[in-house]
Amino acid sequence: MTPTIAIAGIAGLVWAIVLFRYGDLIAGCLAVLLVGSVFGHAFFHLSVITADRLLIVGLIGAYIVYRRLGLADPKPIAKGDVAVFLFIAVLAGSTITSNWQLDDAQPLATLLFFFCLPVAMYWIGRQAKLTEQSLLTIFGFLAVLAVYLGLTAFAETRQMWSVVLPKYIASTAYAEFLGRGRGPFLNPIGCGLYMSAGLFGAVQWWPRVRLAGRGVVMLTACVILLGIHCTLTRSVWIGAGIGLLMIAGLSIQKSWRVPMLVAVIIAGTAVAVTKRDKLNKFKRDKNVSVKDMSESASLRPILATVAWKMFLDHPLFGCGFGQYKEHDIEYLQQVVGDLDLEKARPYVQHNVFLAVLSQTGLLGFGAWMIMLGLWTRNAWLLWNSRQAPLWARQHALLLLALLAAYSFNGMFHDVGIISMVNMLLFFVAGVCQGLAPHIHEAREARRATNGPDRHLSHAVGASI
Repeated sequence: MTPTIAIAGIAGLVWAIVLFRYGDLIAGCLAVLLVGSVFGHAFFHLSVITADRLLIVGLIGAYIVYRRLGLADPKPIAKGDVAVFLFIAVLAGSTITSNWQLDDAQPLATLLFFFCLPVAMYWIGRQAKLTEQSLLTIFGFLAVLAVYLGLTAFAETRQMWSVVLPKYIASTAYAEFLGRGRGPFLNPIGCGLYMSAGLFGAVQWWPRVRLAGRGVVMLTACVILLGIHCTLTRSVWIGAGIGLLMIAGLSIQKSWRVPMLVAVIIAGTAVAVTKRDKLNKFKRDKNVSVKDMSESASLRPILATVAWKMFLDHPLFGCGFGQYKEHDIEYLQQVVGDLDLEKARPYVQHNVFLAVLSQTGLLGFGAWMIMLGLWTRNAWLLWNSRQAPLWARQHALLLLALLAAYSFNGMFHDVGIISMVNMLLFFVAGVCQGLAPHIHEAREARRATNGPDRHLSHAVGASI
């Protein structure tokens, strides 16, 4: 173990030197996303030590050096930042005041690795120097990563195991979701959200390239959409569709938005009606029958009922972060209407909103919703700041689409505990928060342009 840790430490030192000399903080964040996604816990780990966690520790060190040398771009604290810190403080308080030693300190590990480290990514992305080149790098990185994930997902569903890399993806040691496009995350929802983000990033290149480049963008989007289909997960399909439609709808002229929305609703309704049975009953996992799949939807109301009853018993503070499976057993013997709650015994909560609500109560849920709401508001304001540079506005559009896909998937899965999902979301949100000064600059520019006319109009009104 000691030689391995020494080698990992040397590798981390070399990586930090390269980052400091040739890269920047955004490049470091993308390196963490890449390593954590493709070479994560299943690829290499020593206890809780993984390659991406070593990298993010090195990245935090690089950030401190950058900050001291004046190479970062610190911004004043905003409401969205306060909401992030408040949410993490509530989670930490809920964890510490509960049985955080449960299952070898699993609640504490979830807090640290699934929430605290993403907050570090948020902060570093926010404080990095953000230029057009760095934003285009983000769009390109997400698109290229999504192409790899899409091709891997296709190979998985066709059982072309020889071309599926890394090899642990095809291992029967990880039997859950085997046969679906789960990628290196070993989870089709996590894989689907990363592909959705890559799709949203790829289309940001459309207004920047000519005919040949647009052909590449379309080909890239088709590969990613194929991969999204291969997740065989309905929430991933719809979440990606909602995000893509949001980008298209906000990018076209206002006069086209209502007709496009009506056409999409009609087409979606037609597909839902004609293909309802097929969408509800189809084989997905290699080791799960069609019957099992058709019954999966019936579990959602049962799990929702359990979570709601837990919330009613612990409305303010919840049952404790990471304590869901310890407390749901108190309700499994009950029958509510036609719902047999006993069926929920083997399962974790399948709704991220109900998971937060039942574990942290109104205090944690409120802080979380405020955080997501402020992120959405900031992205919306940036997108509508017409004087802001296009690359900054495009990143706001990317975040809006990603939040839509994340929220829709979160209605059917606890996406907060899927590997690397929060890391992606918090990073994209942090960069968007770091672009907030462009909102103020656009406002000042608009005031400078409209100021004389506005004063003149007031003077005319007063004289009349």
